[in-house]
Amino acid sequence: MSDIKVARYKIRLTREKHTSSAPFTLVFLSDLHNAGYGEGNQNLLAAVRNQSPAAVLVGGDMVTANEKVETSRALSLLDGLTKQYPVYYANGNHECRLKHQPEKYGNAYEKYSSAIKSLGVHLLENACQLLEIEKTKLAVWGCELPAEYFRRGRLPKLDGAVLRRLLGEPVPDVFNLLLAHQPEYFPAYAKWGADLTLSGHLHGGMVRLPLVGGVISPRFRLFPRYDQGLYEEDGRKLIVSAGLGNHTIPLRINNPPELSVIDLI
Repeated sequence: MSDIKVARYKIRLTREKHTSSAPFTLVFLSDLHNAGYGEGNQNLLAAVRNQSPAAVLVGGDMVTANEKVETSRALSLLDGLTKQYPVYYANGNHECRLKHQPEKYGNAYEKYSSAIKSLGVHLLENACQLLEIEKTKLAVWGCELPAEYFRRGRLPKLDGAVLRRLLGEPVPDVFNLLLAHQPEYFPAYAKWGADLTLSGHLHGGMVRLPLVGGVISPRFRLFPRYDQGLYEEDGRKLIVSAGLGNHTIPLRINNPPELSVIDLI
């Protein structure tokens, strides 16, 4: 794999949700698809260490649901990460395929999820983990949407009722950070109450053009709206990672693999 681009974002916390003047850093990883950056993913681990994060957040699709499910590179990466940082992981559509299609993938999800939990990964399957960093209280959520919200063609509407049924209500008086693999539903996440949503899935649009951005989504839709970068709606923010790997169509043009680094200030 090629060199990793570091995309850095500064997110300012509101005073009522931030009681410390000390900023801190989070690293966000998405869409590894079992890619390798050096033996044991040591190059990727080194890139994370260079950012000195307080925690690592994982946005799904670290493995690929295909005929032969390989997990070794994802597991070696997570093993290295959990030895140094707390790691919070939300499933993407590929992990969900493994989970919900045992007739096709056997016990692949059970083995993978058990393995990452044994490493100390906090696996958030429509669940929340409360934590405090530099006196700032965060609720880290993992949103796991049903398969129809990733299908090709016209997507179903996602409204607040569906998110409340999946997740419940956001935690009051803390910074609610949502790991939601599918960025196309950002307006719904914002309306639900996510202060910051972290997504991937679109691989940066695979091919990126100057002044235009990403060209095509995994649903084969041209010029996806939320392809890569920082977006805002009614004071709520979304960061979309261009991801670290590929599947099916191994194509990245003007679109290097990406490590997203978030400074909360």
